[in-house]
Amino acid sequence: MTVSFCGTSCTRDEGEVTRSDSDKNIYLPSTGYIPVRIIKELDGFGKSVRGVGQNDWGSQNSNYSRLMVNGPLKAPASLLSDISSYISGDQKSMVEAARGSSMPALALHGANIAAASKADTINLIGHSRGACEAIIAAWFLYAYGDEKVRNTPVNIFAIEPVPGPGEWYGLLTQLPPNVVNYVGVYAWDMCNNVQSYDHTFQAVVPRPNGRMRGESNEITLHDQSWANWIKREHGWSVLADDAQQKDPLAPDDKTPQPHGYELYACRGRHSTVAGNTTSDGAYDPKKDSANVAPVCELIYKMARGYLTQWGSNFSVPCAVEEDVLALRKHIHMFHREFDYMGGGPTRNSQLPNRPYVRRISSISGYNPINSYYMEDVVGNPPYKLIYPVTSERQGKGWVDWKFL
Repeated sequence: MTVSFCGTSCTRDEGEVTRSDSDKNIYLPSTGYIPVRIIKELDGFGKSVRGVGQNDWGSQNSNYSRLMVNGPLKAPASLLSDISSYISGDQKSMVEAARGSSMPALALHGANIAAASKADTINLIGHSRGACEAIIAAWFLYAYGDEKVRNTPVNIFAIEPVPGPGEWYGLLTQLPPNVVNYVGVYAWDMCNNVQSYDHTFQAVVPRPNGRMRGESNEITLHDQSWANWIKREHGWSVLADDAQQKDPLAPDDKTPQPHGYELYACRGRHSTVAGNTTSDGAYDPKKDSANVAPVCELIYKMARGYLTQWGSNFSVPCAVEEDVLALRKHIHMFHREFDYMGGGPTRNSQLPNRPYVRRISSISGYNPINSYYMEDVVGNPPYKLIYPVTSERQGKGWVDWKFL
């Protein structure tokens, strides 16, 4: 079973139709909006989930779809109460798109769809907050499923998992024991913190579980404490607080590499890696660029490849014929658009705190300062590939990154 979670303000037909606030022509025709196109190309054994702050379809009428929240997973009353306003009715809201409070509702919906399929393997793919919902959905399957569901292997293909500001639940920063494979794709050029709002797109890198590290995969689910109650933290939101394991972004040259856990850096912006071909990663189709398109094609091929490896079956051939090496060569030969997406070909600045370097994090809580400079955790980019870094770049996290 494959479940796809759309990003913030994206419909389940994002990229397939044009609506007032989203022109389908910003997306490459061969890949579309990747989380939606993937589901369209499957053999029917897959479902999509709408994005935060949006309805299911671009031409939504008064018959709004209701989320599947009352089973088969046995969700606690506190969770059902917290998500009650997001279950049905008109969900299009700019306020909610900014806030993201409906993530657990959409995650539970997707998890219930997966559990109801009774599949032997569950594959989850998502973009932006949708990628975060995929991680939360895996936790809900583990915490609220019966014995079979709890032990069903889960694979996650996460494109730019960005929770947004506010509290980062432990559910986001740690993979549950049922996740067998995690592939995360992170955009290198989402880093112009001077002229744009890129600082709000801090991406989460969830910690590998015990299975991936070759250690015990047993955990203890956290019960709501008095401290949680006083801070109005419901039991579902603190499930993983006692299960936070080794930080993949911290340095440690003695720890073996995890298995089934892959992190990729890719040129482009938050929307580029999901299929947007505009030269600035924004939403004007007149700015579509042939030099940006190879990133979209590459991530689309990767998504299909990993999902196929994990058991998903596609009913149509891959729409991108060019091979991966040719796509990567094009990306790094014609990189001007990517350079300017992130503030220019050089990322050095006289301003403090490296304003042209992206920050990512694997740390739960409210503090936005608990983050890492992306260039400091990925290691030195291969010299044949064009990844602008600053003169301040140093160190490396213990998990090896791959550069696309």
